[in-house]
Amino acid sequence: MVTNLPAEAKAKWLKVMDAKTPEEKLQALQEFLKEVPKHKGTENLVYWAKRRMAELREEIEIRKSKKSGGFSLFVEKEGAGQAILIGDILIRSQIMRKLTNVKQEFSDLPVPGMVRYEDVQIQLVNPPRTLPLSKTIGLIRNADEVIIAVNSKEELISIRNILEENNILLKKPKGKVIIERTRYGMAGIRIVNLGKLIDADEKTVRDYIESFGIKSAIVKIIGEVSIDDIEKSIFETVSYKPTIVISQENIYVEDLPIINLNEIEKLPKIMFDMLEVIRIYTKEPGEEPTKDPLILKKGSTVLDVARKLHSSLAENFKYARVWGKSVRYQGQKVGPSHVLEDKDIVEIHVK
Repeated sequence: MVTNLPAEAKAKWLKVMDAKTPEEKLQALQEFLKEVPKHKGTENLVYWAKRRMAELREEIEIRKSKKSGGFSLFVEKEGAGQAILIGDILIRSQIMRKLTNVKQEFSDLPVPGMVRYEDVQIQLVNPPRTLPLSKTIGLIRNADEVIIAVNSKEELISIRNILEENNILLKKPKGKVIIERTRYGMAGIRIVNLGKLIDADEKTVRDYIESFGIKSAIVKIIGEVSIDDIEKSIFETVSYKPTIVISQENIYVEDLPIINLNEIEKLPKIMFDMLEVIRIYTKEPGEEPTKDPLILKKGSTVLDVARKLHSSLAENFKYARVWGKSVRYQGQKVGPSHVLEDKDIVEIHVK
């Protein structure tokens, strides 16, 4: 059920969304909580906000420590996406050795390595061996996907319980919502419906988002989505992490994919598929496409490509020509909202 927040609280939340630094977000969250009425309907939201504030305080302290010569657990993302290894230490060590060129598998800091799949690389982060799972929640939230190394079903259940207690879900929801606020010559709430709204229509979604003071945004609906899912996407209260389980033993869990350690060569493709990204190659008129792809989320549009290349391309966008699986014929002329597919080639034309 959608939380019934007063207009003052919604306005304060917009400031949380606009905040850039951890300090700004923390201050905005504090002001937001002052406007949230305290009753049963807002309990989960208040709990999440307080937990998020605690995470921000910890992040601020870590950054201060790093500036003063201390160490940080944060790992800057590289490549097509970031995966984090958690669970059994020995299995994690074998995965790092087999799939990356990292020689130092463990240290007092997270160890990042790169896993190659076709023409992209995916970052694989191995947390310190002495760091308990409860202290890696920030690393897991930052990652795009999770690889759990276990020897038994009991280990897996224990890890899963800890993550779900911290609002990190491993089971894929029926649908998801991506809200991208826009500024480049587009006004209003534009809905890209790649799935199904099950208890609302597009007008209801637009009205709800606009009630927060959001005037310009692209809302991507993937799978089955309810108005509650729209709210969760605004508040970011629950984080879903695509997950693969690696085990030396034959274990079974109904809703999570599991592969044996002997099948580790399959992991790079699985990691790429879990990222739910597409590779887009760009080209200039009369020239060959680039060899290094842009990496975008599934459901991305031609305008997303323009924005990623340069803001001026989005502001002056006229049309694009596309080659690949997303068009009816090769070199088709398309508009800014055209949804792309993996390995499409895009040629952008400006005014």
